[in-house]
Amino acid sequence: MPMISENWAEQLEPGLRKIFDLAGKKEKDYLGLMYNVENSTKAQETNQGIGDLGLMEEWSATGNKVAYEDIKKGYTSNYIHRKYSKGTQIERELVDDEQYGEIKKRVKNLRMVEYRTIQYHAALPFNNAFNASFKGPDNVALCSASHPKAPGSTAVTSNFGAYALTADNVTTVRNNMRRWEDDKANQFLVMPDTIVVPTEGLEPALVIAGTDEKPGTTDHGINVWKGKFNVIEWPWLTDPDVWFKH
Repeated sequence: MPMISENWAEQLEPGLRKIFDLAGKKEKDYLGLMYNVENSTKAQETNQGIGDLGLMEEWSATGNKVAYEDIKKGYTSNYIHRKYSKGTQIERELVDDEQYGEIKKRVKNLRMVEYRTIQYHAALPFNNAFNASFKGPDNVALCSASHPKAPGSTAVTSNFGAYALTADNVTTVRNNMRRWEDDKANQFLVMPDTIVVPTEGLEPALVIAGTDEKPGTTDHGINVWKGKFNVIEWPWLTDPDVWFKH
């Protein structure tokens, strides 16, 4: 995902810059909720994935010596930092006539444009999660039934699912995630605790995560997922039927 730079606002006058910095502070920033955000002074950052180790081996079976094992390289992720810009013109007459209210409105609009740009790009990988042309480091989509477990490996794992948002399907997805394995067939033991939904999915998600009785049944069974999941409504998700678990 491209990183967003604020350098386009660096030419603002000090007073206008203060307005810019304060504007839009009440808007919810989903970037920090969905990603681990780090600062960088480089034009590009690279992460190198590494494989795992298998189980320990019995001492006598290895000739009474330590059984060493090579760790294979994983996939490489490149983060290319791009610069974005947007400006607005302020007529000299507004300054001469001390029309600071109008000037403030325009500067605040710039801040909102920056906010929207950041949120749009933050949601872009998720809005293209099932798009085979929108590939990640392993050369498949974010949600795919054929994620290679390691470079060159024929073993694959799946995080793909076309499930409606129901309590039973939350169980199915959670069980699948708990069975994910690494390149040495070790279970990741992923513990999902959050359901991410578009605006249209907020109500069913809150029902699943917050009611006493199991949703969708008439036998008054206990809802085992009550209080087990956080719910994040992400209005920048464009597909009303999609939902994610992490």
